[in-house]
Amino acid sequence: CPRQNTALREMLRLCKDIMRADVLEEPLAERRLGDMDAAALRERSHYPQKYYGQGHFQPDFGDGEALLWLNRLRTEIRRTELLCCAAFSDRDDRLTRQDLGKALNRLSSYCYLLMIGEKARGKNGREVMGEK
Repeated sequence: CPRQNTALREMLRLCKDIMRADVLEEPLAERRLGDMDAAALRERSHYPQKYYGQGHFQPDFGDGEALLWLNRLRTEIRRTELLCCAAFSDRDDRLTRQDLGKALNRLSSYCYLLMIGEKARGKNGREVMGEK
């Protein structure tokens, strides 16, 4: 799906920028994913039924290969987010690189929206990510 390819390229670009910001110890600017800012990503990932006609779900082996790979990717992003919190916490458990933690959280939410779109597409056979 061309829309998913674009989304995956966008996610890859953010992953590269996260690594760059970490290595060079530079701040990572907030960015839009899929033309959504952080607030829109949060809103849509918390209320997918409202935006995509597909509610929250637990992935199942019958959901199709693309959705299951997206779920695997999201799991790895979440694991990386937890490792980021562990690696960049000071002695008082305050996150010293909030920019990286937030970016990983947004990446996970965006991946979840791709999963929602894939699930909805499997149900009704049409593209949903660009629709309201």
